[in-house]
Amino acid sequence: MKKTFSEFLTSKEIDQTKFDAMTAEAKAALYNDYNAELKAYIDTLEKNVDGKATKEDLDKAIADLNSTRLDQMKTLNDAMTEMGLSIKAFTEGQKKTDKTDFLGSIKEGLVANLAKLKASKEGQKAEAKDNEFSFKAVGDMLISTNVSGGNVPVEQRLAGVNDVPSRRVRLMDLVSRGMASSNVISWVYQANQDGAAGYTAEGVAKNKIDFDLVVANETVQKLTAYIKISTEMLDDIDFMDSMIRTELLKELLKVIEVQVYSGAGGGAALNGIRTTATAFAAGAFALLVESPNIVDVLTVATNQILIAEQDEPTAVLMHPSDVTSLKMVKVTATDKRYVERLALIGGSLSFDGIPIIQTTLVTVGQYLIGDFTKSLVLDKGGITIDVGLDGNDFTKNMRTVLSEWRGVVITKNNDRTAFVKGVFATDIAALLKP
Repeated sequence: MKKTFSEFLTSKEIDQTKFDAMTAEAKAALYNDYNAELKAYIDTLEKNVDGKATKEDLDKAIADLNSTRLDQMKTLNDAMTEMGLSIKAFTEGQKKTDKTDFLGSIKEGLVANLAKLKASKEGQKAEAKDNEFSFKAVGDMLISTNVSGGNVPVEQRLAGVNDVPSRRVRLMDLVSRGMASSNVISWVYQANQDGAAGYTAEGVAKNKIDFDLVVANETVQKLTAYIKISTEMLDDIDFMDSMIRTELLKELLKVIEVQVYSGAGGGAALNGIRTTATAFAAGAFALLVESPNIVDVLTVATNQILIAEQDEPTAVLMHPSDVTSLKMVKVTATDKRYVERLALIGGSLSFDGIPIIQTTLVTVGQYLIGDFTKSLVLDKGGITIDVGLDGNDFTKNMRTVLSEWRGVVITKNNDRTAFVKGVFATDIAALLKP
């Protein structure tokens, strides 16, 4: 037998006044129970178990269900609206009656519990009572105190790696380059020349010249460097490329440049350009120059190269600190003009048209000037890179990345006077007029 909602409430011993005072959640629970009973009744009509149900009975029951649901929605909507007004009133600081009175005003609560607050401030223990007042102090929100477990906001990561400053490889751009096809490179040079061409009188023997042919050689040497990286890093191609370019090859090229410049020769070392270069000689200018300076030293060194029948120097290698000193050289102690033979164009300094290359490859106070095309660097297969296992790499999931270069630097014997090396302080003293 179908019940109306009022009959359903009566069966639950709930009158209309009590129902109206219920919360929206309690009302929804009762409506759900009533809907379940009504749905069960409709299912009975549809099955027509006793054969007495008619289509009119079924249609009426469904219409009653739909009508009841509309009433339910309206009732629940009114309850939610009332709840929303209560929340709004609280947030606006209004004092409500009935169910919202217990919220009261925060300010009134503080005033009413002033004694407890004072006792708490003085470190006293407040007496526990049923209407005990408790609160959480509200403070300023700071990243340093209110954020944990990570960065808020997330930091911005700049691309790439900020590498440690490193010397720029410049000497390799000045020398001649080639490929080596053997482990030993040899050449033939003239030595011990005797006699000279000249005028020959009638009936007199002609001028005779002779010289020796000497074979010299240099052995290809190997220079290496390696780094270790994890197998996980091997999957990061960009990282691998960066590590090889910025670390492995950079460090290897720097070592190669050092050996090309000042390798001691013999054994496993290259025969560096400075090692085979001619030492500075004041010659005809010894003890003749008034107040000599760096410019005077380079001038005499250039003259030394030219009188050795060599070509004009192509570069001067100097430490940056000496280049800075060179820029500040004045004409004399009283004439404060800068030396006009120095030219600074586009940040590049030159002396009498000869480029000055500043590099920490050169020790402070030293210099090397010459025709660097007369030095030949030969590569035996170029730089190679291998990845493999070394030591306990297998058990540590590491890989060794090895880079190596095989090559040789050659400054032929008769070309060594095309280079002059020296120490500024010593050479200035050799020029100084007493």
